[in-house]
Amino acid sequence: MSAEVTQKVLKRYKYYLTWDVETKLRPALESWLQELGTEQLSQRLQKAPYLLLCKPAESNKVYSWLVSKGVNAARVQQKAPAVMIREITAVQSTYEALQQAAAFSDAQMCMLLHRHSVALACGPERVLGTLQAVSTLLGTPMTSDSFRAVVIAAKDRLFTRNPVTLHQRVTFFCQKYATGTHVARNVILRGGFLTPEPVMQARAAKLQELLGWDSGQLKQKLSANPIILSSEPSTIARNVDDMQAAGFSQIQVWAMCTQQPALLGLKWTSDINVEKLQFLTCLLGLTLDDIVAKPNLLTCSVSGHLGPRVWFLYQTGAIEAPNTIMTSGLFSLITLSRVRFNKRFGAPSACPSMVFDSAFIDHWRDRWAFLRQHMKLSVETIAAHQNLLLTSVPDRLAPRWQLLSNMANEQAAFKAEDHLTALATLSDQDFAQAFRTDGELE
Repeated sequence: MSAEVTQKVLKRYKYYLTWDVETKLRPALESWLQELGTEQLSQRLQKAPYLLLCKPAESNKVYSWLVSKGVNAARVQQKAPAVMIREITAVQSTYEALQQAAAFSDAQMCMLLHRHSVALACGPERVLGTLQAVSTLLGTPMTSDSFRAVVIAAKDRLFTRNPVTLHQRVTFFCQKYATGTHVARNVILRGGFLTPEPVMQARAAKLQELLGWDSGQLKQKLSANPIILSSEPSTIARNVDDMQAAGFSQIQVWAMCTQQPALLGLKWTSDINVEKLQFLTCLLGLTLDDIVAKPNLLTCSVSGHLGPRVWFLYQTGAIEAPNTIMTSGLFSLITLSRVRFNKRFGAPSACPSMVFDSAFIDHWRDRWAFLRQHMKLSVETIAAHQNLLLTSVPDRLAPRWQLLSNMANEQAAFKAEDHLTALATLSDQDFAQAFRTDGELE
């Protein structure tokens, strides 16, 4: 291992300094080197510096047992490497305590540990304390369906907090900022318990000062999105200013953030959010007023949500063009939940000519990424050449763009961007006639 890695490990786990080099430290290192190799051992030790406390065979027992229970052991190892160096009986005790206390099914345990792998690094008493705290806060029994759903979906650091601290912070938040009893659920799901009480109070006061919220507005926004208090008030104020700089009026900003408080935490000068706003206006033809009326659009991904759905409706003939989605009567479809949209369009019988599935989404995402990242086209340019988004990347876009790029490199006056229409629309024969394979125009 490098000196840098060694120093990092010793800084985080100084107990190794008390080990005898020849009788304890060297044998432990050699056994793990034989198991993992130098590179993997360095990576594992940086994530779990106490790895040498157990032998590889003991770690493998935990891994194999998790696999036997249907748990994604590789994910547990990645997310919570400390689990792998616990005694297998300790891991089993924690697993059984969790399952029995809330009556989780085997499938639900797999879902729980996919998100909350770190729970297995805790003892039974700790995880039971967390479950009891959540049950008290929600006012629901641990064996209820609603309780299990909240725990499985909760912020992934739920089991990293002391149960007493968890209860105190959620209670404090609800007493100060909640608009109803439902807010405790939001705080647990979105991680509002991660911020200490004094910090919550200071940030809430600063938000009121910076953004002019009265106590009612503050409670409304924090109840809807408790995670707002995880951000510095100055960051939120900057984000609001950036939204106004993007063209929205102050009234429009408040209207959107009232419906979607999560917008307050988004950095509007980031490439992703700038691209999203351009996509909505340039390709879908929406006005700022349209966006204000549907602010949840700004929380959706372009490549994984908005783009594939709109182009699916376009390619199946449900809408005349992407920029007619607003007036088509089908606008509400693009904001449906994933489950509801897939239920409507994911079956072959829904649209015989095409199925909305993961393959369709992946193909659209690949085209968008190729146009934006490889060809480096602006959203405005793509909007002017929308046939590019109907064109296969491996069969047409990639090889043709490579040829045009080579010509641009060889001929100073030639610009590949001037031939985007030909790139997408010409048949192979016509393209070959227009552009000779030796890199010259016919």
